Amino acid sequence: LTANWTWLIADGSMSSVPMQPEPARVAYSVGGCFSAAFWPELIRTWPTSGLLSAAHPQGEKCNFALTRVQPPTADGPADALGPDLEWNALLGLWQQGGLKTKGVKLKAAFRVQNRGLIHGFVAMRQAMLARLSSTEDFVDGCSRESQLSVQLLWHGTRSVGQLLDICRDGFDRTHAQVCVYGKGCYFAASTAYSDRYACNVQVPGRQGLSPLRAMLLAAVLVGEAVEGKNGMYPPPPKPHSMTGERFENACDNASKPNIFVTFKDHQAMPAYVVIYEP
Repeated sequence: LTANWTWLIADGSMSSVPMQPEPARVAYSVGGCFSAAFWPELIRTWPTSGLLSAAHPQGEKCNFALTRVQPPTADGPADALGPDLEWNALLGLWQQGGLKTKGVKLKAAFRVQNRGLIHGFVAMRQAMLARLSSTEDFVDGCSRESQLSVQLLWHGTRSVGQLLDICRDGFDRTHAQVCVYGKGCYFAASTAYSDRYACNVQVPGRQGLSPLRAMLLAAVLVGEAVEGKNGMYPPPPKPHSMTGERFENACDNASKPNIFVTFKDHQAMPAYVVIYEP
């Protein structure tokens, strides 16, 4: 199975799943929206055309482009040993996350580009920027535009079905089960934290071996954050807002946050599904 746009992840054994060496090619484009400076450097390198819609071996509908990202291999062609910027950037983020120190190895990743979710994310950023950049709203007359950023953060989910749902439809706060810092969608700078909620997965060629695991790397809009409380929803109004605008995010520690909570649709979007070996 060589097609790098095939969804290869399953909850159980894939031995009974019908596979084709190369499924149908369905062209997919997202539009030229990644050149803006607000995107993290990794996302600014993404292609916007020439993509292929994800192919699912069991015929599940996929409304996103999928591209498998793997490390170069010593037995591959000579140019495969050259620098692979996308893989190296992912590996760098993974190593910063904390699981590497426990001997957990990143094996592969799938880049997810969902046209609708991307454009919804850009629109949400514009709305947040309008609120944070208004000097009229804040008691000190100062803009909070500098507080707005796009961060790459990790998210664990309990099943492959939920992974696929997020890639198709985005993050849904109504599914929140852990509400320690508020009822929303949770993202962490720490892979070790997100691994607690990640799922076991199987991929072709590993029958009889221990399962791998999978989690998401997401682009998350982070504005002004308040330290969250159990079950909190919505976030509280900002004390320095004259019109009662609410905090954009909750977090675990206001002075040094590791966990961020979003409360609105399109405040985060899936960027990669990563596969790792415990």
